[in-house]
Amino acid sequence: MIDFSVRFGFFAIIFLGLIGWQWWQPRSALLLWRKRWPHNLSLLVLGAICVRLIQPLLLSFVAVFSNETGLFSQLAWPTWLTILFSIVCLDGLIYWQHRLFHRIPWLWRIHRVHHSDPELDVSSAVRFHPIEIILSLVIKATAIYLLGIPVIAVLLFDILLNASAMFNHTNARLPRQVESIVRRVLVTPDMHRIHHSRRDEEANRNFGFFLSIWDGLFATKCQQALGGDAAIRIGLPNTKTYQPNSFKALLIMPFKLVIRKQK
Repeated sequence: MIDFSVRFGFFAIIFLGLIGWQWWQPRSALLLWRKRWPHNLSLLVLGAICVRLIQPLLLSFVAVFSNETGLFSQLAWPTWLTILFSIVCLDGLIYWQHRLFHRIPWLWRIHRVHHSDPELDVSSAVRFHPIEIILSLVIKATAIYLLGIPVIAVLLFDILLNASAMFNHTNARLPRQVESIVRRVLVTPDMHRIHHSRRDEEANRNFGFFLSIWDGLFATKCQQALGGDAAIRIGLPNTKTYQPNSFKALLIMPFKLVIRKQK
């Protein structure tokens, strides 16, 4: 219960803070927010009902029982180093998971719910289909068990991952000089915005959520959109203006094999 309260408390504070930032210094006008926000927040609630309320307990349970057999438990490292390395490894896992969700067709059908948002703001960070949330939980739990990641590292990583996801989806931008420094280590809103382009060659870049080092290390980093920042069109790749018309349409997207290109 304490574990969930900590996670929810950090989520709420950061979410409200980033809403304030994008309201005070918006990057661009959000013309569809009245339609998008109910969809995105409904997915958040559904995800919470299905998984998010049990996710902290399940991951902590796996972490407790893996400490005796996991890889990290066999290493004579200081606790702080184990926690740091655990967070880095989990972030690398999320990077590769994200790439696979773009590469494997049946996984992409699930993940495209996230990319179908026609605008980008902090609410986009919670726009994930419940099936993707469950799959992500299974992948992460497996890694925690095999590596023997401690409970505190699981908690810290989840807080960092949620915070960074909300941060890099925010409809705001850092000052240019700050941006150039921060993106050397962390994924920034301008960097992640490229990933939400309707152009396939841009959508398959910048897969990181927290650390930007993975895109640089595995040659998927895109510093600048092909047509420039102003030319980025947010939405589902390979479509002109496609966007789900209802919450039901979002839920059935993974089972819809073809998305027609709308003019």
